[in-house]
Formats: sequence, C-alpha cells, structure tokens
Amino acid sequence: MSLPPPDRLPGAATAEALAFAAVGSRPVAVTRFTTGSQHYVFEARFTDRDAVVVRISLADHRTLAASASRLSHWLRPLGVPLPAIIAEDLDAPFPYLILERLPGADLGQVIGRLLPGRLDAIAAQIVQAQRLVATTPSAGRYGYAERATQAPYDRWSQNLDAGLSRSRSRIAAAGIFDLGLVDALEAVLGTLRPEADQQPATPFLHDTTTKNVIVTEDGALSGIVDVDDLCFGDPRFVVALTLAALTAFGGPVSYAESWMRLAGFRDDRLFRLYVGLCLLDFLSEEGKVFPGTQRPSSPENRRALLAHYTAALQRLS
Repeated sequence: MSLPPPDRLPGAATAEALAFAAVGSRPVAVTRFTTGSQHYVFEARFTDRDAVVVRISLADHRTLAASASRLSHWLRPLGVPLPAIIAEDLDAPFPYLILERLPGADLGQVIGRLLPGRLDAIAAQIVQAQRLVATTPSAGRYGYAERATQAPYDRWSQNLDAGLSRSRSRIAAAGIFDLGLVDALEAVLGTLRPEADQQPATPFLHDTTTKNVIVTEDGALSGIVDVDDLCFGDPRFVVALTLAALTAFGGPVSYAESWMRLAGFRDDRLFRLYVGLCLLDFLSEEGKVFPGTQRPSSPENRRALLAHYTAALQRLS
C-alpha cells in the first residue's frame, strides 16, 4: 500500500471536525492513540458530554472499516462487549466510525497493577466473549475473514504457514536476525501439521490480547475494541499471542494461564508452537516501520526478545 503525502493523511483536525459533526459539540482536546498500525484513531474529549473515539481509515482500508461496522452490528446483540457506533460514513474519502469511548485503557497499560483476582475476572469475561463468538457460523474454512465463507484456507496449518512466511519475509528484509531461526520453527510446524489440521474451524476474536481489551484502573472490563474481522481455527492461538506478548514485553503470564484454565484449553506442544510463532512475529517486526505507532526498539530489547524466542524453541525440542 502506498501512503498519501503526510499533509493529506487524517490528523487531529480531521478527527475534531468529524466528532463535532457527529455529536454537535466541539471537542476541547483531540489526541491520537499510540497503538494500532492500520487506522488513525483519536480520542475526542468534551466539557459537556462523554468522550468519543474517532477511527479513520485510509481508502485502501475501506473494506476493513465496513467489516468493523458489520461485525459490531452482528456481535453486540449477542452480548459481545463492543463499543456502540455513534456515527459512520464508509463511503467518505477517509471512511470513519465515531464510537463510544469505553472507560479505561488497554489491559497492557494496567495489568502490572492489578491483583490476581481482578485478572481472573477479566480472563473469565474474555472467555465468555469468545464463547459467544464461537456460537456464530463456521464454514469449515480457516484463517482471517469477516464471514466464515470468506476464510481463505482449507486447513488450519495453511494459516500457520502464512504467518511463518510473513515473518520470514520481514526478517529477511530487515537483516537483523538469522533466518535459521525461522527454519527451526518451520521444522517443528512440519511435525505438528497433522495435529494442527485436526483442529475445528472455530470462530474467535484474534486480537483480545494486552491490547484491544479496555480495562479501568481498578480492573473492571469495559469492553473490546478494534474488531475488523474474525479468525477461524484453534481459539488457543489468541491466548498464545497474549502469552507471547506478556513474556516478551512484560506482565504477569498468570493472566494467560488463567485464561487457559477457565476456557478448559490444553497447554500442549501445539499450543507452544503457537507461542513460538507469535514470538517469531515479534522478532520480524524489529526494523519495520508502522505509521505513527512504532514500538521503541534497542539492541537490549532485541537481545531479550531473541532470548525469549530461543527459550520457546528449546521447549519445543
């Protein structure tokens, strides 16, 4: 995707105008969220009403904006705690959604200050949300899509292959890490392919990790944000991604352990392969620029990340 010139990208002034048009009150402050890599997401605050979120997409991501709208209208009535849509225009030059501002921040920003009991309660609510999503239709196809029939793969291992291939390409382009790290995990995937392909194509929210799960300072779950599509496959994969994030970037891994226990999931070799794939994906992001949201990196951070990945490989040997 080629980005427009910086002066033509959606900024705070665009978000302010959209918020004003949507709610009839002018924001007193507009601030861009620092997480996320595909959309331009702002908080608009007011003196006379609750804040709103302005989520603006580039034209190339119009289908994602439309998908987010449709999934919200589908999943919220089932009880999945997504923010209400206040206004939207999916045909605008920059398609946008104006959303309810859920109180709190990403789980990763507060998780280190929460007591184990509060983490267990959050995990239980995420398990319930995932169970609701799992009741929606499956077409026996795998991978990321808005609808079950649109999922791109015949087998779950093909989705794992795609993730590993993406990591390989990024690592090769950045030239920071040895591609032998990819080969080692690819060999493990080869041995576990039959087991992976026995997994049902279960629909699940694939990004309810330390991000996109909004929690108040006292540990109350406000809801889930940034649902552009679903994943169809083994729902343990999102727990593995959460465990990898907590391992690599800090946080109590007990949260992921509680999630596994409350969901009745097995911590087996296939699950640990998922953890390795997620850590490899984090390695592959080193040296890659995400517009306006680059995660800080340093030689020390890279060494630590490499050590975590190496430990994950050793666990699989």
